[in-house]
Amino acid sequence: MKKHAWLNLALIVLVAALALFAYYKPQKKDQELRLSTLKPADAKTVKIEIAGTPPVELERSGADWLVTAPVKARADAIQAQRILEILEATAKDSFPPQGLARYDLNEPPVKLTINQQSFAFGAVNDMSREQYVLTQGNVYPLSVRFGAMVPKSVYQVVSKQLFAPDEAPVAFKFDTFSVAQMDGKWQLAPAGGDLSADDFTRWADEWRLVSALGVLPQTNRKPVSTIEVTLKNGQKITVNVVTREPQLVLQRSDRPFEYQMSGEQGKRLLAPPSAPPAPAPQPAPQK
Repeated sequence: MKKHAWLNLALIVLVAALALFAYYKPQKKDQELRLSTLKPADAKTVKIEIAGTPPVELERSGADWLVTAPVKARADAIQAQRILEILEATAKDSFPPQGLARYDLNEPPVKLTINQQSFAFGAVNDMSREQYVLTQGNVYPLSVRFGAMVPKSVYQVVSKQLFAPDEAPVAFKFDTFSVAQMDGKWQLAPAGGDLSADDFTRWADEWRLVSALGVLPQTNRKPVSTIEVTLKNGQKITVNVVTREPQLVLQRSDRPFEYQMSGEQGKRLLAPPSAPPAPAPQPAPQK
């Protein structure tokens, strides 16, 4: 076989080998860049700095989170977990920290610090709808949802529950009636209606588990009525009813907050326990 024929055959074999290699070569996936090696379960402290407002600080206490500044309160568990989601964020690109002004990161309006790692939030790219975040010496374009999860006020991260999980009310004294647990049984005074144990439990549980739509700083508005609540540990709390309609607004005597709830929920909470309404009669089947 002539020399040029061997060369042609070799080229054919090489092309076939390259084609097979390209066909079976694993497809390279887009590289994802993690912003942090810290895991949410390892987070101990959180600090939120919003331009023009006092820093908000949180601290983990066992399985719970506490707000330690600028007020002291239990933190909303769901809100705390949302803040920590940035620890698992990934980006497809990163940029060196040069010319930070074009990213609005020279004086970032929002800064989040988890343990010792800080995340500075800058401008939003109108085309990609991504926000520039500076951390660990690099700028990353991230989904705007991470910035949206950072509370803009301490009242957004304060727990919305009126009673803590370890606070069990055992007596309520309203202006016109009272409900108290005696020897393990709930009693209404003055007595009214034929109520079952389930009726009392349902009413008491709604109070124990009540969660506000929103929490705001306490005002000096004069309450329209008061409720004296006794907890299982003997502690007595005064709950002020600030407004009944269109929203129910409550204050606790030992907290500097107002809890806003729906007017419909307020009607149930401020009324004595009652039996559920009887089901509407079903129409007779037509013959």
